[in-house]
Amino acid sequence: MSVVVYNELIAITAGAGLLGFAKFLQLLIRSERVNSEAWAAFFGVTGGLLFALGFHTTVTWPYGGDGFEYANIAFGQPAAGFGALLLVAAVYLWRQRTLFEGDVETANARALDALKPTSIFVGVLGLGMAVIAISFVRYQLGAAPPEEPITGRFGHLPLLEALFLGGLWGVVAVGAILFAIAFWTGRTRLLRWVVWAFVIGGIAFALFGAMNFYTHIGMYYNIAHGTMIKW
Repeated sequence: MSVVVYNELIAITAGAGLLGFAKFLQLLIRSERVNSEAWAAFFGVTGGLLFALGFHTTVTWPYGGDGFEYANIAFGQPAAGFGALLLVAAVYLWRQRTLFEGDVETANARALDALKPTSIFVGVLGLGMAVIAISFVRYQLGAAPPEEPITGRFGHLPLLEALFLGGLWGVVAVGAILFAIAFWTGRTRLLRWVVWAFVIGGIAFALFGAMNFYTHIGMYYNIAHGTMIKW
């Protein structure tokens, strides 16, 4: 088996991006000062990586064979969309450096107002992730091959990993959809729930991606050496 995989970097970067945006959003709704240059750099790095890797996955489909093609859709397209959004945030924060050096409430209120049009795409992207989450469970996707340490031990229970992946995509989808609803119904209190959804999803994505560095290296080691190291 020879498959090019880099969903590890996509996952940890998505996790970092979600956690960072959750903190940024919390600063805005709490009227705390935002260091626009620092946040622009953060969103630029995470957004650049996600967009580049997600776009490449979307147009080249590097995951292939044995019914694994769905990973190109599930990982690549949401990553490209999220990456583009983070890049837009980076550009806005860099261009508005002077604004954020002034009155905190004015700067944060304008930033929240600037997020309203973008929230349309965030909500629609969340809708797409919700459908992907349902697809994971409906088709029981995501089972690891037996050569993969840790997760490969549960490969004979495909519903188990499908529920995990569906739940992971699902919690982020809920946050994204609530994000759009909060802006377009005027119920800004919902943004607090958005923060929690993105924090939970961000932690889960970061841990999932970090674990995959170990499990995928172990998988290729097992394949190359004919071993079956399980842990």
